[in-house]
Amino acid sequence: MSGDNKESARATGTRGLPHRYLTPLIVCGGLCFAPQALAIDAAVKGVKGATATNVVNFLAGMRLEGDAPAERYEDEIIRRTQEALQAFGYYDAQITLSYPEKGLLGGDDVVVTVDAGEPVTIETLELRLEGDAARDKVMKKVLADADLEEGDVLRHSRYDSLKSTLTSLSLERGYFDTSFSQQRIEVRPWLHSARIYLVMQSGQRYRFGDITYLNSQIELDRVKAMQPFEIGDYYEAGKLTQFNQRLSEAGWFRSAAIKPQLNPGAELKTTSPDSEIKTPYAEAQGYEGSWLADVERAEVEGTEGEQTGDESRRADASSRSDTTVSAAQAAVEADDADSDVAGTTEAAGNDTPVLTGDALEAAVKTANGPIIPVDISLIPADRHKFETGIGYATDVGPRLQFSWEMPWVNRYGHSLTNSLFLSSPEQTFEGEYRMPLEDPLKDSYVLEYGMSNTDDEDTESLETTVRFTREWKFDNGWTQRVFFGSTYEDYTQADESGAVLLLYPGVSWNRTRTRPKTFPMWGDRQQLTFEYGDQMWGSDVTFLRSQFNTNWIRSIGDNHRFVARMGVGHVDTDNFDDMPPSMRFFTGGDNSVRGYSYETLAPEDDDGDLEGGSSLLTSSLEYDYRLTGDWWGATFYDAGNAFNGWDALELKTAVGMGIRWISPVGPIRLDIAHPFDDDDNDYRIHFSIGPEF
Repeated sequence: MSGDNKESARATGTRGLPHRYLTPLIVCGGLCFAPQALAIDAAVKGVKGATATNVVNFLAGMRLEGDAPAERYEDEIIRRTQEALQAFGYYDAQITLSYPEKGLLGGDDVVVTVDAGEPVTIETLELRLEGDAARDKVMKKVLADADLEEGDVLRHSRYDSLKSTLTSLSLERGYFDTSFSQQRIEVRPWLHSARIYLVMQSGQRYRFGDITYLNSQIELDRVKAMQPFEIGDYYEAGKLTQFNQRLSEAGWFRSAAIKPQLNPGAELKTTSPDSEIKTPYAEAQGYEGSWLADVERAEVEGTEGEQTGDESRRADASSRSDTTVSAAQAAVEADDADSDVAGTTEAAGNDTPVLTGDALEAAVKTANGPIIPVDISLIPADRHKFETGIGYATDVGPRLQFSWEMPWVNRYGHSLTNSLFLSSPEQTFEGEYRMPLEDPLKDSYVLEYGMSNTDDEDTESLETTVRFTREWKFDNGWTQRVFFGSTYEDYTQADESGAVLLLYPGVSWNRTRTRPKTFPMWGDRQQLTFEYGDQMWGSDVTFLRSQFNTNWIRSIGDNHRFVARMGVGHVDTDNFDDMPPSMRFFTGGDNSVRGYSYETLAPEDDDGDLEGGSSLLTSSLEYDYRLTGDWWGATFYDAGNAFNGWDALELKTAVGMGIRWISPVGPIRLDIAHPFDDDDNDYRIHFSIGPEF
C-alpha cells in the first residue's frame, strides 16, 4: 500500500476496508440516526361525538419530525382543525391550543379547545333531476330520501354521499351521458347560512341493444330462457349481475363474461333481435305482408312515383325505417318512459295491425333512446367432474365418498350425477338424471335411481329404488316435487324376512334458508312428504306414509345462537309387518336423539330385537355460546322415539354439552350426551362434520 493510501485509510478510520463495505455502513448509520416522524397526539375539548373524532382524525395525519415541539406546527394544527369543524357546519369556531408537559409515560402533544359557535344552516336547497332520470322512480327516491333539508345544519358528508349515490346509480341504470349542470355549496359564514345546488342532467336512458352469445355448447333458446332482459328493455346493471348468477347456477359453463359495449354515438340499427342473424327488419321474414310494408310502400310510391319492383321497395323501406319507427314512437311517448310499446295501431293508421316478428317490436322500443349492445362470452364447463372424500361420524364410523358428475350431457343441458357412499353399516349408490324444461333453473324432470345395502344392528336390507319426478322451484325458495316411485327391498328385520315391491306416487315440499351457509347464525329448513301406495296398481302393500321435519336457527348478537328441530312421521297401513325397513321409523344418533346409538330407538320384539315403528317424534333444543373466535360451546336437550301408534308414545331423553369449531373444511361438532333412559350407558360421545342442514 502506498503512503497516500495509508494516510487516507487513517484519515477515514476504516483501516483500509474496501469501498463495497463502506457504503452499507454509511446507509445503516444514516437510518439509525435519522430523525423519526411521529403522528401527533391530540385531545379535543368543547365538542363531542363525531365532531371531536373528526378533529382528532384530521390531526392524526400530521407528523412531528424528530423531537420538534408541537408549537412549531401551530398554524397547520389550526388549519386542519378548522377544516374538520367546517365539515360539520362550524365555520366561525374559535380555536385555542395548549401544549401540556409530557410525563414519563408520554401524553398528548396538543390540547385543542373549541368554541364551536353558531353552526351554518341550509338556507336554500335545490336538488333536481333533468332528462329521463326525472321520470325514473328509483332515481327520484334517492332525492326524496336524501338527508338534506332546508334549516338543517350543514353536513358536507351528506352532500358528498348524495352526489356519489346519484353518480353510481346513474351508471347502474343506464344513464351513461350523465353530468351535473350545477354542483356547488355556497357558504356565507357571516350569515351562518349555506346554499346547496345539485342538478343532475341524465340525458336519455340507454336500452339493451343486440345480445350476442359466443361459444355456447347449449342451445341458445335454453340459455336465453334464463336471461332477465330483452332487446329494447331499459339497461340495468343489476340484471346483468342476475344473469351472470343464473348462468353460474345452471352449471353448464365454467365462466361467463357479460360485457356491455358502450358506444355513446351509436345510431339505432333496425335489426332483427335474433342475436345470431342481424338483418334490416325490412328484410325480416313476413315483412312484405305487414302493415309497415304497406305504409312504407305508399310513401315510396307517393314521393318517388315510378319506383317499382321487389328490390327497390325493400331498399326504400329500409332507408325509411327510422321515419316509421318515429311515428310509432310518438304514440309510445304519450305514456311514461317505462311503459311498453302500445298504440302502434294509431301511429300507423291501421285498425288491424299485424306485427310479424320480434324485430319490429324491438325496433320501436329502441327508438326511444340510445342502445348498448351486450356480448356474452361463455366457456363450457368440463364435461366430467370427479370428487372423492373421506369423513367420520359416530353414527356410521369412517365414511368414503366417490362422485361423478356430468354438468351437461347434451346440447339440451341435461345433467347426470352419480355418488357412491361407503361405510361399515351402509353402502349406498345414488344417481340423478336431470332434464331442464322451459325455465332451466326452476322447472325440470328428474330421474332418480339408487341401491342401498344395510347391515346394522337388527336390520339387513338390500334396496333398489327408481323414481321419476317433476320439480318446480318457486321465487319464495320453496321446491315442490311430484313423483312416482318404485322400491324393491329384500330384507330381514329382527325375526321377519321378506321381499316387497312398492309402487307409490308422492308429493313433497321443502325450503332451506341459511345466512351464512358455513355456520349459519340465521336459518330454517322445512320438509313435508306424502307417499301413497296401493295394491290397485301393483304395489304389494297399501299404505300412506307422511313425514314432516323442521329446523330453526336464530341468534342474539354475535355470540348467542339457538338451534331447534322437530321431526314427526307416521305410516298408515293394515299390513305393517309387510313394510320394509326403509319405510319404517328408527331414531337415535348424531342428528336426532343424542345419547343413544344410531337408529337404536324403536319398538322391540320379545327377544329385544328392533322391529321399527309406525310413528316417529323427535325434538331438540340447543344453545351455543361463542367462546373465542371460531370456537363455540354448546348445551342441549334431546327427546324422541319411534313407536307403534300415538297411544304408545314414550319419549327417550338426554342432555349434554359440546364444542363447535368452524374449521376450514366446515363445522366440526363434538358432543357428550347423558341418556336418562339407558341403564347400560352413562354417556355417549358424538362426533360429526358439517352444518346442521
